[in-house]
Amino acid sequence: MTPAIAQLGRFTIRDVNLWDAPDVYALFGNPEIVRYMGVRQLQSAHEAAELIERYQSSPTRWLSVLSGTQFLGIVGLEIRGHQAALTIASNGIRRGFGREFSVPFVQWIFTHPQIWRVWAYCHVENFPVQRVLSRMGAEREGRLRRFEMFPNLSDEPQDCFVYSISKRASRPPTKSSD
Repeated sequence: MTPAIAQLGRFTIRDVNLWDAPDVYALFGNPEIVRYMGVRQLQSAHEAAELIERYQSSPTRWLSVLSGTQFLGIVGLEIRGHQAALTIASNGIRRGFGREFSVPFVQWIFTHPQIWRVWAYCHVENFPVQRVLSRMGAEREGRLRRFEMFPNLSDEPQDCFVYSISKRASRPPTKSSD
């Protein structure tokens, strides 16, 4: 078993590993879950293992989210400079997982002193994710035209909304003297 990276209330976060392939397949093999994701629907646990191996060598760190021993989903986290890009995929759709998990997860990300901004994007028609992002305190910054491929929807790039939440400064900025 891969050691935990963090314990956030009832949630344990750890790196994804090949033992997660059956759970990753159950997640990414579900057409309702992958509809608005940038990955094609998986057809087997073997494809899930290949996907895990690809992400193990990518800039995006894939993390498993568990409650006890129950696999709940995947979090993709990519840190660039002072920003963290966030992706959440869960089999807890419409059961409150995103809202319950995202707030403590973002708080945990902000415990890392170099991170000042967490951002995410979603398809303009992905209303459940838009609600989760808003409820966790993220603000919609705008529309990105033809931003991302969603292979389960179309062969053409689709529009997305971008959301972000920023860490508050620990002290107010000083005024410059003219």
